[in-house]
Amino acid sequence: MAILKRLIPFNNLKETILRFPLSVLCALALFVIGILLIREIVDEHDEIIFRLMAIFGCCYFWFGISKLMAESQNWGKVKYIVVSFVVSGAIAAIFLLSSFWWINLIFVLPALLLTLMVAPYLKGGDDIDVWFFNRMTWLGVVISYIAILLFAGGLSIALSAIYLLFSVDISEIYYFYIWLFAALVLGPIYALSWIPKTFQFSDDDCSDLAGLKFIVNWISVPIVFVYLFILYAYFIKIIVMGEMPNGHLAYMITGFAGAGIITYLVAHPLRYKGSLQLKLFYKIFFPALIIPVAFHFYAIWERISAYGVTEQRYLILISAVWFLFVSLVFSFKKAPIKTIPASLAILMILASFGSWGGVAVSGQSQFSRLEALLIKNNLLVDGKIIKTEVEIPFADRKGISSILDYLCSSDREQMISKWFNTDNKEDWNCYARDITSSQLAFIYTNKYSLNKRDVFNFRSTLKPYMLIDKYDVIIKNAAFYSYDFYNNKVWEREWNLESTQKVKMSYSNTSILISIDQYDEIEVDLLDIFSKETSAVNGERVMVEESENKDIVYRLVFSSLGGKVKGGDVTINHASFDFLYRIKNKPQ
Repeated sequence: MAILKRLIPFNNLKETILRFPLSVLCALALFVIGILLIREIVDEHDEIIFRLMAIFGCCYFWFGISKLMAESQNWGKVKYIVVSFVVSGAIAAIFLLSSFWWINLIFVLPALLLTLMVAPYLKGGDDIDVWFFNRMTWLGVVISYIAILLFAGGLSIALSAIYLLFSVDISEIYYFYIWLFAALVLGPIYALSWIPKTFQFSDDDCSDLAGLKFIVNWISVPIVFVYLFILYAYFIKIIVMGEMPNGHLAYMITGFAGAGIITYLVAHPLRYKGSLQLKLFYKIFFPALIIPVAFHFYAIWERISAYGVTEQRYLILISAVWFLFVSLVFSFKKAPIKTIPASLAILMILASFGSWGGVAVSGQSQFSRLEALLIKNNLLVDGKIIKTEVEIPFADRKGISSILDYLCSSDREQMISKWFNTDNKEDWNCYARDITSSQLAFIYTNKYSLNKRDVFNFRSTLKPYMLIDKYDVIIKNAAFYSYDFYNNKVWEREWNLESTQKVKMSYSNTSILISIDQYDEIEVDLLDIFSKETSAVNGERVMVEESENKDIVYRLVFSSLGGKVKGGDVTINHASFDFLYRIKNKPQ
């Protein structure tokens, strides 16, 4: 407990609560919602509960920001209250009015965290002030959560000891309460307690940086230089060989630039007294970033031109704009370091709402792409979906399937439901595989498929039931997979159904072989099913093989069938199916 008391100065928590009362109330509100969910007093499937959690979580940070702004700029109480609640109302509107509120979190939350870094320094403050304030603030976050691990872990162990030593039955729900309180109340309040009460510091405050010196000089900076060398070598290869950049280039440059900027910020007090490589890093990093940023714009523009805007690409585009801004500003003039987080905070704030925001632009971009593809293939005529009567090109099927996946998974079905001929819109289900098969009448194509014939994976659209009246036995979920063929292994399985009856299956040369005791062997060629599927235009996929031989009536109902095609040769490397059969003249 002595360690815990040193880590968590409980006497200071009261002072913190009085300093940040609105943030503390948000943390308590999250805790109460958590209790209500655990006790099942509120429905865990009620979306409004999670919208409220997003609001209180974001307002916890915003109320902390507004308090720091008020303290640093000597706001009056009225101005502080008005600004705090006006902006918190805007945050609440974003999450209450948006149909896809959770996507807004990827813009709103980073904007708040970045604003927190510069909140006391919107007016004034030198680099040492900004650096030391953030050092104390984020160090406090790390230490606070180490402390709550000790707090919650210690109490949990104590309860377990009571149970083991005294056989006292302690409900597991109390463990949930402990961890919930630690994570949502104690941790957030303790983190607030680390925020400095003054916003001006001196060089002496940054004197004890021995551990930081080692990490920056011998880990962070060398890694940035290695990464820079690799990127420039790749750029030279692109120019010399005239090849298109790799599709992951934008993410690589984002990682490099992000790591470099973080290193630049973290090591700032050491820039004049660090190692030779650190001093070199401070001289060349931002000028050296200009060329990667140019390729960054090119790479993300190629992706957007080909596949439209998504929230992820919107974020990458924001990063490109930000990298360009900071690389030019810090290459040609000495700007304060608060410019770096402040500029990104402004971009993220602008991206979090409005018709220009990431959510709105992404949804409209993908909707426009889908509409164009449907019209191009005569699937959308006069605002209504028409089933296809011809084979849709692979690239278009892949694009339509991918966009439907995106729109449906992000709850944007209201954008496209008006196109579909449904008797009751409330019963309409936005599920890409169902839409392509039943409404558009073509085969759903996974976005990772490389080519129509190179890779295939057919899945059945059968209803989740089957008629078995003329069969005696059903073997469910028989399946083989590609790994069964490694090291020349052959797939085989056996089922001992009765003392006198054994079913054995194996796969060889595209055929499933089934033997049942002494009866005539069954052979099902999967190439026949593959041929039917690839030649079919209708999206209804019923992969059934039903036949009989002189001894057995049988039926194979496939749920999936997949493999590869290369040079006209078909390889079936996985299938799953149910096997039904009846012996014609079974001895009594």
